[in-house]
Amino acid sequence: MALSTYEMVYLITNIFGTYIVYKFMHIFFETKEVNHKIEFLSYAGYYIFIALVYLTINIPVVTMIGNIFAFLVLSFNYKVGIKKRLLSVFLIYLIVMCVELIVGLLSGYFNFPLMTINNYSSEYGLIIVQIILYFVVRVFNNYKNIRLGETIPLANWIAIILIPISSLYIILSLFQATGLSWKQVLIGVVLILLVNFTIFYLYDVISAFMVDKMDKVLLSQQNKYYQKQFELMESSLKTTKAMRHDLRNHLSVIYALLEKEERGAALKHLAKMTDVYDDKKQYACTENIDIDSILNFKIQAAEQQNIKIVLDLSIPEKMDIPSFDLAIILGNLLDNAIEAVAELEKERQIKTKISYARGRLIILVENPYQGERVKVGNRYLTTNKETNQHGLGLENIKSVLQKYDGTMEITQQKEVFSVSLLLFV
Repeated sequence: MALSTYEMVYLITNIFGTYIVYKFMHIFFETKEVNHKIEFLSYAGYYIFIALVYLTINIPVVTMIGNIFAFLVLSFNYKVGIKKRLLSVFLIYLIVMCVELIVGLLSGYFNFPLMTINNYSSEYGLIIVQIILYFVVRVFNNYKNIRLGETIPLANWIAIILIPISSLYIILSLFQATGLSWKQVLIGVVLILLVNFTIFYLYDVISAFMVDKMDKVLLSQQNKYYQKQFELMESSLKTTKAMRHDLRNHLSVIYALLEKEERGAALKHLAKMTDVYDDKKQYACTENIDIDSILNFKIQAAEQQNIKIVLDLSIPEKMDIPSFDLAIILGNLLDNAIEAVAELEKERQIKTKISYARGRLIILVENPYQGERVKVGNRYLTTNKETNQHGLGLENIKSVLQKYDGTMEITQQKEVFSVSLLLFV
């Protein structure tokens, strides 16, 4: 069957329309880990699927459902949570739909049936729609915080996603209502489009707020690490000064005891000196101030819960990795381990191994656990009851690892939870 001029224009403009959908997706989703070959094939498949639906069915409600489903499938090219995935799909489709309806109304087409064949036939309208959508994408591309991938609170997400879903229902109701002029419907669709533009902006603002909030939490935690390290250094310095001050007197006593051949008394005096000057606590002393600060802070936190952290450290004084990133990695790994071990009655011990050689930093944290660690997809869920700490876990470690082309391996064997990281620094 020969194609009409309108259908040929539709197929050509839909190539550009597929590119616009691709640009919309890149506004919402991070693309660092995307397999570009699969991504290209998926968009090619999207183009073919939508073209076939239009040429063979061309019923608006079917086209709408097909587009939403296709957008959802395309979103699986990108690693993101279900909340952001759904919000992005509905918001993108609603914006595209509103622009198409506005252009259709302005070009004199008012009959938009839902369940019967669509008879719209303006080639110029098809071209104008894609031009407008292209400029919309260019404007939205300035919003950089949306694609950062931060998790917004559930209540905020529900409030936001209700807007595009409700807007979609209102638009469908407008075209089914009787007694409305095309101008009234046009004004309604334009207002709905503006509302959703605002939602787009608010989503960007909330994402930026969550990033800022997380940075402040991590910075505050990092300051605590350093404060603890300075306290330990100050305590060690005071002990050293006291030892030097009393050393001459102690040596005089020991010398006199040995001179009298009272070897047992001399050893007893040395033992007392050791008890005074050795607090028998295990602290990190690698001279790497960043790692020492984090580990010593966590050791103190673990000791308060009668948990022992066993250290095996082989690292240089300086490494080309910011303290901020180390705080995210070590802080979250040890927080998760302490949280798991705190539930145990015995074997309350965490093994921590950190080594550096030839530009490779290896971090291994092992801890026993009881029960099951809940896993959704590739993500382990925290059992932390403090809601302000949710999201500061393995997902954030993965984000840091991307900077260093790093990898993370998680294993569970014989009730031992193990996380191993490799970073190239």
